[in-house]
Amino acid sequence: MDVETRWARRTRVALLCGIAATLLPMLAEAQGGRLGVIGGVNFATLRGLDDVDLDKRTGSMGGISLVLPLGSTFALQTEALVVTGGAQPSSGTGDGISLTYAQVPVLLRLSLGAGSSIAPHVYAGPYFGLRIRCQIDTGPGDSDCDDVGGVNTETVDVGGIVGGGLDFDLGGLVLTGGARYGFGVSKVAEFDTGSVRESAKNGSFSIYAGLAIRLGGR
Repeated sequence: MDVETRWARRTRVALLCGIAATLLPMLAEAQGGRLGVIGGVNFATLRGLDDVDLDKRTGSMGGISLVLPLGSTFALQTEALVVTGGAQPSSGTGDGISLTYAQVPVLLRLSLGAGSSIAPHVYAGPYFGLRIRCQIDTGPGDSDCDDVGGVNTETVDVGGIVGGGLDFDLGGLVLTGGARYGFGVSKVAEFDTGSVRESAKNGSFSIYAGLAIRLGGR
């Protein structure tokens, strides 16, 4: 990986962190909002591959979550996450691919039990991701994707998220847990095996938990 590539990736991460650090404190002043952290397990795959021998990869997801009420039942939920995934060989041999993204979902959230100590919720919306790391698993010495022939990856990942979970009211704190499915709509990788050339999109199923503090009152 050359110096220019490393510099570009570090710049993208710094820009995303800077935007989050600037906007989140401003948004957190909203009455009744919640600011917290979430983390969990990410079961990822690359969709659209028929002739490339790749399967699901277990990764992680975690970061900051902000919920801003839009009324008694609806809210805007936005997050700043680091998500890892990719795919691994189906047969246990061959090369896999490891992908890491800085991801920002913007979700419309519906609470099904507002005011209760245990409240279900569902949500859906788009996400925008920037790839910050990509490696091909070649054994003891993994390689950067840019250094491997036959593999081309895209920097930007755009898609959607649907999910739901439960909120547990702990007074000034809210404990949450849930599950979500993320589906990419943009091409993130292309594989050329010599006999076939296939494009892939991200797909993932995540299970997570989080803890948030109430802002500006209940």
